Amino acid sequence: MKTINIFTKFIRRFATPKIGIFFGKSEDACNSTLRDNETVGAIADVIATNVAKLSPQVIRKDASGITVKNDRLSRLLCIRPCPEMSTYDFLYRLASDAIYNSNAFAVIFYNKDFTEIERIQPISVDDHKIFEDDNGNLFFEFVWSYDQKRYTVPYSFVIHIKSRYNQKRFFGTSPDSELRSSLELLETTYSGIKNVIKNSASLRGYLKYTNIADEEELQNKVNEFKKAYLSAENEGGIAGLDSTYDFREITQKPASIPAEQVSFLRQNFYNYYHVNEKILTSSFNEQEWNSFYESAIEPFAIQLCLEFTFKLFSEKQRGFGNKVIFTSNRLQYATLRERSQIAKDMFDRGAITINQYLELMYYPPIEGGDIRMVSLNYVKVDDQTKYQVGTGTSSSGNSVSEQIKMLLKGGEKSEQNKR
Repeated sequence: MKTINIFTKFIRRFATPKIGIFFGKSEDACNSTLRDNETVGAIADVIATNVAKLSPQVIRKDASGITVKNDRLSRLLCIRPCPEMSTYDFLYRLASDAIYNSNAFAVIFYNKDFTEIERIQPISVDDHKIFEDDNGNLFFEFVWSYDQKRYTVPYSFVIHIKSRYNQKRFFGTSPDSELRSSLELLETTYSGIKNVIKNSASLRGYLKYTNIADEEELQNKVNEFKKAYLSAENEGGIAGLDSTYDFREITQKPASIPAEQVSFLRQNFYNYYHVNEKILTSSFNEQEWNSFYESAIEPFAIQLCLEFTFKLFSEKQRGFGNKVIFTSNRLQYATLRERSQIAKDMFDRGAITINQYLELMYYPPIEGGDIRMVSLNYVKVDDQTKYQVGTGTSSSGNSVSEQIKMLLKGGEKSEQNKR
C-alpha cells in the first residue's frame, strides 16, 4: 500500500503543475558534527530542558489592556503543536537543534483553504537551502531526515530560530568551525587518557626462565603460568615455582589524569554556550540561575516570541495587537522566604490570584481561588480624596462609606436572625 507523508499532501495544496518557480540566488548551510560530543550533549540537554519549561500564550494587547486568548491556536501551542510531540518536546527539539546547528526549523501546516493552522512540525534536515526568486519571494528547500526526500515550501511557512546570526544572510553560523580547535584538543586528551590507562594495566610482570628454551616453549610456559596463577580461579593468591622459574612483578604508578587540562578545555565550551559546572550539575543558587536564564534562556524566548508572532499572524492580526509570548516562572529557584515576601507584596496589590499565591508557596490550588484580593489601604491616585471623605461612588451609585454601612447592617441582621 502506497502512503503519502504529511509534506507531500501539504505541498499539493499550493503547488500545481502549471506553476513554475525559477530560483535566483540561494544560500545553503552545513550540518553540525557536535552531537557525538558528551560535553556539548550535556550543555544542549540542560539548555533545551529549561527552554522546554517556557509556557506559550496567545495574547491580544490593545488600549483596553491585555487579553489572554483561549482559541484553537492557543490550545495547539500550549498542549500539542503536532501529533507526535507535546509542547515540552516541541520546545526541547527546537532548542536542541539551535544549539547543535545554530538553526532550528519547524514547518507550519494549514488547512485546505489556508485559514487555520493544523499543526507545527519541527524538522531535522540533512541538507537545506533558502532560495529567492526574481520577485523577492523566499523558499525553503530541504531534505527531511525522516524520509530522505527533498521538499520546497514558502519560507513564510517556516519557523526559523537562529543562533550566532553574524555572517550569512539567512542562517546562523554553525558552531563547528568556532569550536573545532577545542573539540579536537578535548578528543585528543580523552584518547591519550584512554591509552595511558590501557597501557598501565597491560603489563603486570615478567617470567624469567632459567633453562634454555626456544620461543614456542617459552610462550607455552608463560601461558601455563598465567592460567594457573593469574586467573580468577586462583582464589588463594599464592603461586608455587621451582628453580627453573623466576617471576618479577612490575610495579606501575597509577596513571594521572590531566584534570586541569580537561577542565580548561571544557570551560571553553561552557563560555561558548553561557553555562557553568553548577548549572550542569544543578547545584546553583538563585543568583546563578538568574544569570543563566538571562544569558541562555531569555534570548531564546525572545526569538520564539518574535518568530511565532510574525509567522502565525497576518499583518492585520498583528495590527490588532495579537502576539505569541513565551513566559517562565523566574521564582522557581528562589528560597521559600523570598517567595513568601514577593507573593505577599503581589497578592496585597491584586497582581496575583489566590491560586497563584498558593502555587508560589508550593500548595495546590483551591476551588474558587482564581480571584484577586486587594487591600483597602491602596486606592487609585485620582480617587484618594473621595475615598478619605467618603464621597467615592461604586458602580451601583452608592458611596464607599454607604456601601460599608450597608455591609455592616447586613451583618447585624444576620446576627439577630441567629439569636
